[in-house]
Amino acid sequence: MQNHNEKEYVELFHLLFLSQFGPKMDKSQYALKGGCNLHFYLNSIRCSEDMDIDLQHIAQPTLRNKVRKCLQSDPLKRILATRNIEIANFSETKQTETTQRWKIGLNVKGISQELRTKIEFSRRGPIEGCKFQPVSPDIIGKYSLSPILANHYPADIAFSQKIDALANRKETQARDVFDLDLILGKGIDIQTASHLKATITQAEAKAIDIPFDQFKSQVLAYLPQDLQTQYESPDIWDAIILRVTEALGKIDR
Repeated sequence: MQNHNEKEYVELFHLLFLSQFGPKMDKSQYALKGGCNLHFYLNSIRCSEDMDIDLQHIAQPTLRNKVRKCLQSDPLKRILATRNIEIANFSETKQTETTQRWKIGLNVKGISQELRTKIEFSRRGPIEGCKFQPVSPDIIGKYSLSPILANHYPADIAFSQKIDALANRKETQARDVFDLDLILGKGIDIQTASHLKATITQAEAKAIDIPFDQFKSQVLAYLPQDLQTQYESPDIWDAIILRVTEALGKIDR
């Protein structure tokens, strides 16, 4: 059995949860977003600590029951066990009409400390422009998994979502700037975000003020070990900020 590092085991859990939970959902009613979406579909090199999913038309008690049943199900337990992973505990820490969040502890054979992750579902409006596609073959091949299909946001929509996240988080996150730089590299039409108007200006201001130390703690630690040295320089971070702010500055508003 192949061994992985701690972040890879969390990522593997996300994939295996998605493989069990996704088929139980109407694909038009959910969409994978955030870091997992970027990593699983857009070739981001950054692993995500947590999994974020948008929902619509699924009642709070219904989702709570579905997630609870999935986390406690024998099929998920068996498939995790084949990878030396066990759900040690989980808690339903936030259960509102807008947001439902599960905190999960994982035990992994050969790793002494419990690994922590979150799965969060949000209801913040209609889910539009999504694609139902298989997770990247590179990701599937890395873990020797069968194909996994999920509904997710394509690059242009993810771009707008990341601008909004950068502008409006209570605590600014360096990963939002890093992710925007990745998406820009996909050659998207940046004008698809022009509807955000003042939000773009806020995002520009937030990006400029993020120091290298914050990038190191929030992003660098979540890159593959062999790639960390390529980004371990304030000049590289400054170049990423410059590319992102220049692109944001060119968006009509």
